[in-house]
Amino acid sequence: MIHPDSELRPINDAIGFGVVATQPIPRGTVVWAIDELDQRVSPERVKELGTRYAKLLDRFAYLGASGERVLCWDLARWVNHSCAPNVLSCGWDFDIAVRDIAAGEEITNDYGALNLERSFTCRCGLPGCRRTIRPSDFERLADGWDATVRDAFDDVARVPQPLWKWVAPRRAISAALRDPSRVPSIHRHRWTGQAPLGSAARLVVGSG
Repeated sequence: MIHPDSELRPINDAIGFGVVATQPIPRGTVVWAIDELDQRVSPERVKELGTRYAKLLDRFAYLGASGERVLCWDLARWVNHSCAPNVLSCGWDFDIAVRDIAAGEEITNDYGALNLERSFTCRCGLPGCRRTIRPSDFERLADGWDATVRDAFDDVARVPQPLWKWVAPRRAISAALRDPSRVPSIHRHRWTGQAPLGSAARLVVGSG
């Protein structure tokens, strides 16, 4: 589930559509959390669905740690990649804002964290753009993502959290609020087995 202060807007001709904040979203805010309406599509089910659904899964689903495709039911599926994302995942099933997001700013994540099966050309156009986003970016950048998330985690208890009812596990999160070093690594989301048959994880930068 995506943060309620967001909406789908056209970004540019190269990227297409993206998710934009309609109100300021402060650092530490849970911007996305998995919920019961999000579909987890097993490798077997992907194979059963066949080519009719392959392009849709390529475009909108990401590969989870167990090899399943996770297909978000709401605007979360339109969140685009950035080489300088304002939202990152921790080792739990939610993402937080790692810096303040202004009203009108696009909400972005790093697709390198989504268990890519092949590389794609980045169009974010930011200074420091990696130009090519590779499956190996996960191992290369994960420690930095972890450090960024843990630095922002201090703010989780200080800002409004409209998605809090979808966040778990509460006891472990409470412990991490006292000691951010206890926030689990994004490595928990890494798919390390043989890639399942079917679509690849979000291979296009622009979902539009």
